[in-house]
Amino acid sequence: MQSWFSSSGEDQQQEKPASSLLADWNSYAATSNSNESSTGLSSIGSFDLEAAVRSANDTVSGTFNVVSKGVSGNFQAATSNIPSGKALMYFGLFLATGVFFVFISFTLFLPVIVLVPQKFAICFTLGCAFIIASFFALKGPKNQLAHMSSKERLPFTLGFIGSMVLALAYYAISYFPGGSTGLKFISSSLTSSVMRRFGS
Repeated sequence: MQSWFSSSGEDQQQEKPASSLLADWNSYAATSNSNESSTGLSSIGSFDLEAAVRSANDTVSGTFNVVSKGVSGNFQAATSNIPSGKALMYFGLFLATGVFFVFISFTLFLPVIVLVPQKFAICFTLGCAFIIASFFALKGPKNQLAHMSSKERLPFTLGFIGSMVLALAYYAISYFPGGSTGLKFISSSLTSSVMRRFGS
């Protein structure tokens, strides 16, 4: 029967939850404080070490979580703007082609622009179109269009696209019979009417 009592005592000790070192310290501090107060030595204030450590741990954990979320968010935002390898390849290809056409237009056709203006116009326009296409490939069409149509860039975008359209229109019309003569007549009549209206 004694073994029954001793085993039940062991079971009760095993069922008792294990206390932490801080809890043991707090119970020791509480008993020593009560002993001191009974002997006349009163403590100025009791300090709960376990609560202080938990509070510090929660503060550090919370700060770490906020910092890690901020770092991962900033990292994701920073890496989302990096173009892919395929976009960089298309950017390089379009840019090199555009620079080639602009180079050809200035080195081969600018000296003879009076004789063959169409060749200069088509090479220069194609070069500019390829250079613009390279930035569309790099940034993406939606982002590039938003960038080009922003308030501060819109006049330059319209001027650039307008000059390209006029150059291509001149190129296309010059192939029709009498196209160059017709364009010269239209441009001279527009110029004279503008000069008459503004009194120059």
